Amino acid sequence: MARKPRLHFPGAVYHVTLHGNGNQHVFLDDTDRTRFLLFIQEGIEKFGHKVYAYCLHSTNLQLVIEVDNIPLSRIMQQLGFRYTRWFNDWHGQAGHLFQGRYKAILIDPEPHLLDLVREVHLAPVRAGNENDPMRYAWSSHRAYCGREKVPWLSIDRPMLEIEETGIKALMKFHSYVNEGSQKPASVDFTRGSEFDPRILGNDEFVRGAMKLSRQKYQPKVNPEKVLRIVLERYKLTEEELGAPGKNRLCAEARAYLAWLYLETGCGTLTALGEQLGRDVSSLSSAVRRLQIKAKKDEKVADKYQKLMNRVRR
Repeated sequence: MARKPRLHFPGAVYHVTLHGNGNQHVFLDDTDRTRFLLFIQEGIEKFGHKVYAYCLHSTNLQLVIEVDNIPLSRIMQQLGFRYTRWFNDWHGQAGHLFQGRYKAILIDPEPHLLDLVREVHLAPVRAGNENDPMRYAWSSHRAYCGREKVPWLSIDRPMLEIEETGIKALMKFHSYVNEGSQKPASVDFTRGSEFDPRILGNDEFVRGAMKLSRQKYQPKVNPEKVLRIVLERYKLTEEELGAPGKNRLCAEARAYLAWLYLETGCGTLTALGEQLGRDVSSLSSAVRRLQIKAKKDEKVADKYQKLMNRVRR
């Protein structure tokens, strides 16, 4: 299934994560980490984006980036390429360092930016590597608290939400981050919203982001509507659809239903599997077989399109 295109517009803020290939270490020592931060600085000077927070772990890294005119894809491509080339030369290695392409969630900064910065700084604590984020040398937390200087780090926008100035603001920020370690994260910043998995924000923010990115907005689809349309098309009840056995008509209906779930984003296959009493891997395999068949059989493709047209009405 084709990936949805990246979202880009000047001022877009992203939570970016990048993992080592096969969970391998991407930072072997402090020299590696120092060099990576240098590449971040050089990228900022070249492309004009802002970095609000960072945290470097042995096998992965997190960044909070606000772009200008240059899209995030170009920024991350250059950063990953330059560091990989340096790492392989320095350590006498070869091959891919990072696992596929980076993951980026576009976030609504108004309600989420400060909390996201806190979660990035708390990553070593939540991983059990430190008790105090101030003791972790390879995140931006110490810079926010005035313990070190990182000239290229942009801290003004997140700190606007700390209603103090000077040393009081630094102390309040540190307390705010530490308080977060005493409770689970209020928001899961590794995934988007129910409206679009690429975007973390409410429906209004998603609409605006799609418009600015010149992409067509697809409104949230009710999973009950999708289920009803499939049941009507196949003249089945929900009980019949989920009944055990290998009835071909029911199997076909479940495959189309799961395909519509994936394409509309109205729900997960896990949730559908629980509802129908079916294994999620079986649903996923059924969808894949149906998609392959649709490429060769116009009737299969036409049936799917007619179902989708009804869903989108």
